[in-house]
Amino acid sequence: MNEKRDFVVGVLVGSAIGAAVALLYAPQPGEMTRDQIKTKAGEAKDKAADLATSAKVKATDLASTAKEKATNVAGTISEKAGTVKDSAAGMVDQVKTTAQDLVSKGRSLVETKKDQVAAAVDAGKQAYQERRSELEAEVSEDLNGAQASLGPSGSAASS
Repeated sequence: MNEKRDFVVGVLVGSAIGAAVALLYAPQPGEMTRDQIKTKAGEAKDKAADLATSAKVKATDLASTAKEKATNVAGTISEKAGTVKDSAAGMVDQVKTTAQDLVSKGRSLVETKKDQVAAAVDAGKQAYQERRSELEAEVSEDLNGAQASLGPSGSAASS
């Protein structure tokens, strides 16, 4: 863009210089030449003013367009950031819920195993008590049988 502007300015300056040189070497009286130089200088000045105005309008338009695009991009970025934030929050909630579910399942499993162990211990105690009672009954029978074979006096009976 800068090169284009430099080229246009160069063309204008070159045209003005060429016109001035052509007027100076033209076969006219001096006063007519000066009038033509003034006229051409005025025209060049008007063209330069028009170009400056045109450049100013274009610069303003470009600045406005750039500002508009920057605002659109900022809005889009803001939207995307909001979407990402919402998505991340959703994922955090999902992970949190999953973790809570796993902890709950773990507690439930521990409680189940605890109950099973308690039931096994109770069954072991009951089996112990039953076996103890059986053994005590057997010992008692053996003692009664031994006493009966010894007789009433406590000595061995003869057969």
